[in-house]
Amino acid sequence: MAVVSIESDADFSLQVLHKKGIVMAYFWASWCGPCKMIRSEIENVAEKMASIVHVVCINVDVRQEIAEKYDIMAVPTLLFFKDGEPLRRMIGYTSQEEIEKFLQNASQDEEQNNKMEGPCA
Repeated sequence: MAVVSIESDADFSLQVLHKKGIVMAYFWASWCGPCKMIRSEIENVAEKMASIVHVVCINVDVRQEIAEKYDIMAVPTLLFFKDGEPLRRMIGYTSQEEIEKFLQNASQDEEQNNKMEGPCA
């Protein structure tokens, strides 16, 4: 799955806040060197882990109000959401390995929670 670019508050609401499961929001800026370094790793994660995570990118210079709402003070920042709620924040360059490890753990936690939600839970 491709990385979805957030172009409006409505996009953000639909693609992040109303999305079931895990969403990784990548906050970036065109002038940011580390953002350019991490971009290919973000795209690789989006493709490799498409069944686990939905990936969106938010340019902080264009969507300042979203960045302010979530206290994004530095870029790159990865903000993970689960069922529309913030789950974890990673600031600065983060390797593909670190992102994948977090997502695998988060998805395993989600699977465990789903198993416990049966009729006898």
